[in-house]
Amino acid sequence: MLIDSGIVIDGTEITNLIAYNGLTWKRNDVDGPNAGRNINGDMIRDRVGTKIRLDIKCRLLTGEEHSMLMQLLMPEFVQVSYDDPVYGQTTKTMYANNNSSSFLIKKPNGTEYWGGVAFPLVER
Repeated sequence: MLIDSGIVIDGTEITNLIAYNGLTWKRNDVDGPNAGRNINGDMIRDRVGTKIRLDIKCRLLTGEEHSMLMQLLMPEFVQVSYDDPVYGQTTKTMYANNNSSSFLIKKPNGTEYWGGVAFPLVER
């Protein structure tokens, strides 16, 4: 997915933190209680909604960038604005969970670097 207009979380643009090819868009169907396979093995759908999920991988981040991003993702829900391939420019209430990152090094000048920073943004 190309990022033309940026990704903004609660008013802070994070586009410059995303790695090349670091954004994956997914549509997840939400099925109701009547979904499943019948006795003939046919799938019975009971789609009650769809939810969007953005999986984001970041480039190498300084400690300052990493801290700012982790603070942005801390609230239970955040407002995310982005260019959706189906709906165009949109804002959705989303949450981030299972955030991962690895401390890499602290340079002699005191600058820290973090790698492997990845997180989902899941529509509420």
